[in-house]
Amino acid sequence: MNNRDLLLALLKVAINGDELASDSGIKDSLSSERLTTLFKISKKHDVAHLVAYALEENGFSCSNEVWQLFLKEKEQAILRYEMMQADINEICSCFETNGIDYMPLKGAVLRSIYPEPWMRTSCDIDILVHEEELDRAVQALVKDHSYRVEGKKNYHDISLYSPFGMHLELHHNIKETIDKYDELLTQVWTFSRKSQENGHSYAQTNEFLMFHLIAHMAYHFVGGGCGLRSVLDIWLLKKEREFDNTELCGFLDKAMLTSFFETIMMLAEYWFGEGTITSSLVLETEKYVLLGGAYGTSQQNIVSKQIQKGGKFKYIMSRIFIPYESLSILYPIVKKHKVLIPFCQMLRWLSVPFKGKKLSREMKSLSSVTKDEIDQIDLLLKKLRL
Repeated sequence: MNNRDLLLALLKVAINGDELASDSGIKDSLSSERLTTLFKISKKHDVAHLVAYALEENGFSCSNEVWQLFLKEKEQAILRYEMMQADINEICSCFETNGIDYMPLKGAVLRSIYPEPWMRTSCDIDILVHEEELDRAVQALVKDHSYRVEGKKNYHDISLYSPFGMHLELHHNIKETIDKYDELLTQVWTFSRKSQENGHSYAQTNEFLMFHLIAHMAYHFVGGGCGLRSVLDIWLLKKEREFDNTELCGFLDKAMLTSFFETIMMLAEYWFGEGTITSSLVLETEKYVLLGGAYGTSQQNIVSKQIQKGGKFKYIMSRIFIPYESLSILYPIVKKHKVLIPFCQMLRWLSVPFKGKKLSREMKSLSSVTKDEIDQIDLLLKKLRL
């Protein structure tokens, strides 16, 4: 069994509650070297805690240092969930008290479809409020719960930190900067329902939640990779919730995401269900997802952006002169005084020296990308209609 098959077998055990087959030989094959490789791969995709759970539940134990790292990942996932849930409860209570409509997003919602809520890790809390309520929501958290704001309001959220250091991304929209997705994503409140009759908490309909996850996944896929965990999210959601397929297909067709969704579902069924791969497109998608890790690679990100912008020169120009919509978030004054756009572009350039390492990595990746890499990813994105 190769490393990819070993990882997927253990993930299936974790999420399905199965026991390892007695004749699988998995536990006996975990040498120190192989355990190290397994940890690196699973950590890259943010599923090391699930691998630890699967092995531990099936009686695996050793004194190896890498095994201790696996166990630490599991312990940290449980602890982080408990701390994050306490903060989510406090945020929700704050918004209820202040009469602010809000909608939990991403991990805060997806945890309910996992066998245990701590199994769905996330690095931050994502909650959506109406844009006109954003300032009041921030003030309530800062004044009444000692949250601190870090940075400025950006394209779709503002960052806050709890007294215990938990990161909250308070969204004022869920747009992805891709017009064909954003046309629907701007209607998120239309396709949401109150969680409780007399409360202020809202939840997306199952169909819109699936569309949102696919759109977000496609955004990251095009941006350099989306990771194995995103595929697991989609598979569990489809398995655990009921859907109006006509409505879901309508969302996907409108955003031109049908081909991507169907390919991801075939891949998910192959990885976590009983499906088999019958399409070369699924194999190509699998390779891209596995190479990218949980958040993609800078190499794949640079290639994808070059393709989107129409070449290296146009990509570089897009990094020098950012779009008006992005600039107006950084410098809201340009909304009223567009004559200041050139000045604000130059003001932004002054911050470049403080981002030297990031810029250096980006330029290094840009110069090392080969034509073959560009052509391969370009063809994959075209096949997926992305």
